[in-house]
Amino acid sequence: MKITPTMYRAVSVVALPLASLYLMWRSRRQPAYRQFWDERFAWTTFPLKTPRPRVWIHAVSVGETNAAKPLLEAVLKRWPECDVLLTHMTPTGREAGAKLVALAPDRIHQCYLPYDAPYAVEKFFRQTVPTIGIIMETEVWPNLMSEAQRCGVPMILANARESEKSRAQAARIIDVMRPAFSSFAAILAQSEEDKERLESLGGRNVTVCGSVKFDLRPNLSQEAAARAWKATMDRPVALIASTRQGEEVRFAKAMAERRDLLKRAQFWLVPRHPQRFDEVYRCLTEAGLNVCRRSAIMDPADIPADADVVLGDSMGEMSFYCALADMTAMGGSFENHGSQNVIEPALAGSPIVVGPSDFNFAKVIRDGLATGAMVQVQTPTQALGQFEQWLDVPASRVQASECALEFSRQYAGATERMMTILEVLWQKAQKTASLTS
Repeated sequence: MKITPTMYRAVSVVALPLASLYLMWRSRRQPAYRQFWDERFAWTTFPLKTPRPRVWIHAVSVGETNAAKPLLEAVLKRWPECDVLLTHMTPTGREAGAKLVALAPDRIHQCYLPYDAPYAVEKFFRQTVPTIGIIMETEVWPNLMSEAQRCGVPMILANARESEKSRAQAARIIDVMRPAFSSFAAILAQSEEDKERLESLGGRNVTVCGSVKFDLRPNLSQEAAARAWKATMDRPVALIASTRQGEEVRFAKAMAERRDLLKRAQFWLVPRHPQRFDEVYRCLTEAGLNVCRRSAIMDPADIPADADVVLGDSMGEMSFYCALADMTAMGGSFENHGSQNVIEPALAGSPIVVGPSDFNFAKVIRDGLATGAMVQVQTPTQALGQFEQWLDVPASRVQASECALEFSRQYAGATERMMTILEVLWQKAQKTASLTS
C-alpha cells in the first residue's frame, strides 16, 4: 500500500500507545527508559528560548552523541553568542550527552526529542525556538522536518550516512521521505556513496565532508592510564570491542577452543550496551571461560593469573580500552549490525579485524583495508586467527599499527569542512531571525 504524507501524520499519532508499550518493554532490561516520558510525548515544558540565538543539535544515541563532540566544541568556540539545545532518543545517548553538557553547563540544555507526532513536534519548536537545527548522521523524521520548514528553521543533516539498507527502507515510503530529505538546507555527507544515496531520496545541497569521528580527540587521562597499565603487563592485549547481541556467544566459543592463544595475549571483551553486561558475563562463564570484570580491578595486578578474559563492564572508557589494545576485533561486524565505530581504535593506533557486516562504515572500512590498517574476515574464529598471525610476527602488527595511525590522520578535518558551510547558514539564519522577531 502506498503511504502518503497525510496517512503518515495520522499513523504517527495512532502509534503513540505502541510507543508506550515499546518503552515499557525496553525498560525491563534498561530501567532508564521509564524516565522522562513527559518529554518523549511532549507532556512537559521543553527548555525555553533564551535571549541567545539557539543551535539545536540532535544526536539519537551514544555513537551520534560522541560524534557530535567535535562539532559542538567548534560551535561553542566559533559562535560565543549562542546557546545549545542537545536532544537524544535513548538513555545511553542522554547519559553520554550529559558529559557534553559539562563542557559549558551555562550554555547547553538537554532533553529528549519527542516522538514524531504533529502536536509533539509543534510544541517542541514553539517552546525551544531554535535558530538552526543540526541532526547527526541518520535521524530523519518527516513531521519534524515539515514543522521545521513551517517555522523557518534551517535544518542540516551533519556527518550524514545512508546505507543501502536504510536507503531501500526509505524508498518504500518515498512520498513521505522525499519531502523530508529535500527540506534540508544542507546535507554534509561522509562519503560519495552516502551522497548518491541521499540524493536519490531527494536530498539537495549535498556536500561530502568526511566523518567528524576522525576528529574525535581521545581522552588524554584515559590514554595515560592505559600506558601506565601496559608498562606493567607482560602480554599484548587483544580487544574485542563494542560487541552486539549474538556476537559474544560466538567469540566465547572461539576463545574456549583456543586456550593456547589466551595464554599468549590478554583478551578484553567490551559489550556495546551497558544493560547487557551481566548477560555477557553469564555467556562467557557458560562457555567455560574464567572472567574478570573491569569494575573489580584497579590496576593490572588485580587481574587473576587464571583469567581468560576481562569483561569491560564500564561506561565512558573507550579511549582507555583502545589505547590498551595491541589489536582489535570490531563488534557489530560479526552479526548483521553493520559494524561499530572502527575509527576509535584506528586513532589509538590499534590494527583492526572486521567481520563481514560493514554497511555502517563501508567506505571507511574499504579504505582501511586498502591501507593495511584493517583486515576483514568472516568469523570470530578467523578473527582470532588474525590475532595469532600478529602475535607470531610482531613486526607485521607494528606495521599495521602505523598504518592505522596514518589512516586516521588522512581522514581528519571533517569538522572544519562542515563548519565552513555551517557558518554561512548560521549568519543567514540569525539575520532572518532578527527580521522576524
